[in-house]
Amino acid sequence: MSKEVFVFVVCGSREHIETLHYSLSYLNKFSQKEILVVTDSSRNEIEINYKSIIDIQVPKELDHHQASIYLKTGIYKFVPKGNLYCYLDTDVIALSNKCDSIFKEYLSPIRFAADHCKIQDFSSYAVNCNCINKCEKDRSLFLEKLAEIDKNNWLSSFTQRVERATIRKEYQKLESTPIKKVLLAIRYTLSVKNFKLNKQFTLNKNAKEWRNAKGELVKYELNYSALEKASKIKLNKWKGTWVNAKNENIFNTSCNHLADQIGETFNIEVSNKDFQHWNGGVFLFNDSSFNFLESWHSKTMQIFNLENWKTRDQGTLIATAWEFGLQNHQVLEKKWNFIADYYNEFLFCDLEKDSITDNLFESPFEPYFIHVYHHWADQNWDVWKWIENKI
Repeated sequence: MSKEVFVFVVCGSREHIETLHYSLSYLNKFSQKEILVVTDSSRNEIEINYKSIIDIQVPKELDHHQASIYLKTGIYKFVPKGNLYCYLDTDVIALSNKCDSIFKEYLSPIRFAADHCKIQDFSSYAVNCNCINKCEKDRSLFLEKLAEIDKNNWLSSFTQRVERATIRKEYQKLESTPIKKVLLAIRYTLSVKNFKLNKQFTLNKNAKEWRNAKGELVKYELNYSALEKASKIKLNKWKGTWVNAKNENIFNTSCNHLADQIGETFNIEVSNKDFQHWNGGVFLFNDSSFNFLESWHSKTMQIFNLENWKTRDQGTLIATAWEFGLQNHQVLEKKWNFIADYYNEFLFCDLEKDSITDNLFESPFEPYFIHVYHHWADQNWDVWKWIENKI
């Protein structure tokens, strides 16, 4: 009889196995489904504290990172046939007893959720094109000087952080077109002492202080001249970008090299350079997923030996999606794989209201799974405190 089964993959370091244990504790609390763990126990630094384990001998020439990817992309070979599976990365945490409903979301031949960025932004993390490193020294120096100059670090209450992000979002709306940007610049220039952004926020240009409608201090305007002098990085005021002596945007790491490399290595054209690729942290599969998974696995094993590729599985997942004509395949809703990006300025948790958002509370959100791909167990992060309140 066909079953619905969750499955994790882990092998190697203590850190990853402890992460698995944490995520298992949540899934066991909220789920009524069977859960499997696929591993190579001969590689593990500590024992997996779980009973339902599938132990696979991974080729010895692979390192631990490669071994984990080998097991993940080859998972269709290791689990019993005839079932519907939901794969979860070990850093994906169940948050609700509605988590089992994910199995109703399956669409043949396989179904993933969207990633939090697009292919151009991810490109330099997948291939060895060096685009992510070209301005690294400039970025490091800039961020170091920013930390010294930015007085907003002193304003750390939840309300102040939300209102600062609200000001930022309002600016984005007012700068969304060239006409709006020009009108905003004129309005700012004509404001002698106080610049009123909207009914809620006003900037005292002399004191460089933003205050809300109640007159409360919520943000210090950055001393751009001091930051430029200290970092040697200039602000392009029209574009809102920071550029170095070569006029390069130091925070732009986007490129087309991943799409180019997919074409060169696999002879597969990714014609949409702005493609919203999938995230491999959560996906649903069954026996009908065999051909797709076999192709993904084969490509991933191939790039382990190619110097132009980094040891990851997302680039080959993009290639496989396009190979099978699935580039427009419907993805899972965000609630099934809510990606907690620490650096998303609009990501907030309201601990009092037990709510989370990645769009500054523009819409209410109730994720059933959260994907904490960095800052795991960061006790100073509101998101982690919110997760721990769930159990």
